[in-house]
Amino acid sequence: MFVQSALLAEDRTGAAPLSGGQGGDGAGTRIRDAAVSHYATVGFGRPGLDEIAHAAGVTTNEIVELFGSEEELRQACDDYVLQALVGWAREKATLEGMGEVMRSYQADPGSYQAQISYLGRVVAENTPAAARFIDVLTDESETIIRAGISDGTMRPSDDPRALAVLTATMVVGLITMGPHIERTLGLPASQQQMLLRLALPALELYTHGLYTNDSYLRLVRNAVSALQPERHERETPGTGSSEAPA
Repeated sequence: MFVQSALLAEDRTGAAPLSGGQGGDGAGTRIRDAAVSHYATVGFGRPGLDEIAHAAGVTTNEIVELFGSEEELRQACDDYVLQALVGWAREKATLEGMGEVMRSYQADPGSYQAQISYLGRVVAENTPAAARFIDVLTDESETIIRAGISDGTMRPSDDPRALAVLTATMVVGLITMGPHIERTLGLPASQQQMLLRLALPALELYTHGLYTNDSYLRLVRNAVSALQPERHERETPGTGSSEAPA
């Protein structure tokens, strides 16, 4: 799954360049990485240029020269994190790619931490970028689900769009509710350990399902059909249609 792959991935995306005139001397990259780590750790609620400048080894004036303002720096961080997650997952959304994900994770489990924590902060604080993050994650998840249905690696779905919304928001919810999940599982405050602990149950659920027969599925399918008899006629491809891609 797109989101599952991205959340366990290290940053080898080859993401597109950020907006803002960073220049080619590496200062823009250092500032961006420092800013992502800063916002992932402390959030977006207070000014942070001084701390970001210190962490990046630059002055606040250099940040303003390269990015324009703290708001524009945050927008550049939004673009980078979103492009990184999408670009990486598009490349790795295969069985072979998932194997590489796990090998990379085992080699350096902390390398993805700041980007994923940043994603969680964006959603938890409902920043202006939150809707775009959720929309893109959902759209990419739906694309992968429909491709999986088409090539036979995933089971057909009555509603691929809703399935994409469900899977994307469930995994983002894991990130935003990390402290509560860690507490109930008896884990230390470690996003890495949390995701590792949940990885197998998630794949068991995706692979085998939970119920041993389809009694509940048939019950709910019939109830939904009775309550929404025109749903499939109203929907169009790409916005919730139950038709898999050709």
